[in-house]
Amino acid sequence: MKVSLKDVRSKKRALRIVKGIGVDSSIESELADKSYFCVIEIENVSPPAANIIKQIAISRGTDAAINRKVIVNDIDESNVLLPGSVRELKLIAKEMEKQPFGLPSVGKEILRILKEKDKERNFKIMGVLNVTPDSFSDGGDYFGGENARKRFGKIVREGADIIDVGAESSRPKAEPVDKKEELRRLEPVLHLFSDSSIPVSIDTYKSTVAREAFSAGAKILNDISALRMDPAMVDVVKDFNATVVLMHMKGIPKTMQKNPYYEDVMVEIKDFFLERIEFCLSHQISSDRIILDPGIGFGKRQIDNLTILNRLEEFTSLGFPILIGSSRKSFIGNITGKPPNDRLSGSLAALVYSYLHGASIFRVHDVQEAKDAFAVVSNLENVGCLPSTG
Repeated sequence: MKVSLKDVRSKKRALRIVKGIGVDSSIESELADKSYFCVIEIENVSPPAANIIKQIAISRGTDAAINRKVIVNDIDESNVLLPGSVRELKLIAKEMEKQPFGLPSVGKEILRILKEKDKERNFKIMGVLNVTPDSFSDGGDYFGGENARKRFGKIVREGADIIDVGAESSRPKAEPVDKKEELRRLEPVLHLFSDSSIPVSIDTYKSTVAREAFSAGAKILNDISALRMDPAMVDVVKDFNATVVLMHMKGIPKTMQKNPYYEDVMVEIKDFFLERIEFCLSHQISSDRIILDPGIGFGKRQIDNLTILNRLEEFTSLGFPILIGSSRKSFIGNITGKPPNDRLSGSLAALVYSYLHGASIFRVHDVQEAKDAFAVVSNLENVGCLPSTG
């Protein structure tokens, strides 16, 4: 007899392993759920509710971590850490639906998160076209009609899924430009939008610019302010039934890197996302047209950027696609000591790491290299989920 450790990270992989044993097909899914492990955190739980969760967890063969003061009711609320197999967590969630103290809604949310975790996830590459004189990495390279049009075509040919066009730099310390100048910079490429074989995203926070871009054929709004800087922007998104990227940014580009500070960067960004999602839904922007971007480098310290990527799954559990724009960013240069145009290796490492932790859309300067990296990582991921060829 031989003993070995199995790496089970998903339902698909668990199913492959269970099927390999040769179990009855009628119980394959249930055994797969028993074969991989998750940890759920529930925040701000009252002592009575925390005690109920713990007792339910114990009755289902696992446990729950709660503040030691809960047992003597010497605390107003506690976070609860709930570890277990997916099967155990589903049973616990269903039992919560029968309990008081607001636990039915918690149980429903746990089931939603577990369902989200099992979804098939694809990646999309968003190629960057900066028609600006001063972007941090390629500023000036495509600031002009012919160069911009060539870059547009190259991004499409290299196989990007989306092209993101911006005419105002949002690098740290960047000075804002007025809408007339932004539109003047966009003018040489606007006519390409309607005939593009891939969706065009317009990177702007100005409603006038967005309206012109959508009229020309753009489909996605990439707004660094998450619809906050221009009150009219939400109506433009509605009028064109556009998809919107809601990005977190502390401050504005000119000042965002002047001593940014967070008590808890993950909590602050998550709260921001929840507020912005509710804002969109209340303005008839449907959930299937919302993408979230935690804003790497936008009012973030080095530790904040690293923390976001390290704990990215805390955002994916919200149920919306996560976009990551880490390409050539300064946090990579702080690690490697390389200038922006020499950060390809670091950018690809961050890209792959983000994908493995739940991101699905990647804003990149180097489209072909990103596609190659994804070709390798997707094959590596899928081989553990496919039947053995012997």
